[in-house]
Amino acid sequence: MQLLNVVGMVLMFISGPALAYDCGISGTPLNFGSVEGIAGHIQQSTATLTVVCRTGNAPETVSYQILMVGPTGDEQRQMSVGTHNTGYQLYTSGSYQQVWSNTGPGVISDSYSLGANATVSRNYTVYAKMKADRASSPGNYTDNVAVQLIY
Repeated sequence: MQLLNVVGMVLMFISGPALAYDCGISGTPLNFGSVEGIAGHIQQSTATLTVVCRTGNAPETVSYQILMVGPTGDEQRQMSVGTHNTGYQLYTSGSYQQVWSNTGPGVISDSYSLGANATVSRNYTVYAKMKADRASSPGNYTDNVAVQLIY
C-alpha cells in the first residue's frame, strides 16, 4: 500500500492597531511523499514559512507570533481522501517535542529591530511527523492548515 500525503497551508495575517511596519507570510507545501503502510513506520517531512516585514520612514521594533490553527496537545491533525483519514502532527523543532499550535508554548514568537525603510525576511521550519497505518487506504491524502501571523 502506498499513501501520497500533501498538506497545504492557508496563510492569514492579522495586524493590530496602526503600526509603522507591515508583515506578510508565505509557505511551501508539506509533502510526506509515498508512504508504505508498514505498522509503526514513522514518516517525517518539513515545510518552510517565510515572514517578510517592512518598516516605514522610522526605525521600529518588529514583533509577531506565528500560530497553527487546529488541534492542540496530543490530538492529531487529520489528512483525508474520500471517507478515509490518517493522522499527523506539526512541531516547532526537529526534536518533535513541542506541537505547533495556537496557544502557549506551541506558538512561535519573534521580535527584532529594523532600521528605517528596511525589509527583513525570516524563515521558520515546520516539522511534521506521521505514523504509517496499515488500515489506511491508498490514495492522495490532503489537508489544509491555517497559519496565522499576528503582529
